[in-house]
Amino acid sequence: MEIELKNGEKITLEVTSLFLEYIEDYEGGIEQLKKDAQGEKDKNGYTKKMYATNQLLYAIVASNYDEPLTYRQAVRLVKLEDIETIVEFLINNIPVIKNTMNLDVDKHNYRK
Repeated sequence: MEIELKNGEKITLEVTSLFLEYIEDYEGGIEQLKKDAQGEKDKNGYTKKMYATNQLLYAIVASNYDEPLTYRQAVRLVKLEDIETIVEFLINNIPVIKNTMNLDVDKHNYRK
């Protein structure tokens, strides 16, 4: 899948080992990322859904961009209308992640 970034560059989205490394670095690990992406509330009643979404955006854009990007740069390069497309791409490629990381992932939980 290919997307055009705000700077006019096009990148092809692929789940790579670098992508997996970026999401593995999420505070609390992949299990916490899954909970946050599903919008589960913490003990104070807040969710980290947008933070988790931005972490996924960073991981997929930075891992597929030719130059090194900071978190902020990667997230700012994504057009708002492409966020859903990218999330759908990740949902459809969860089996790749599952096989690589030996995760028990139910892809439908990410849609909540």
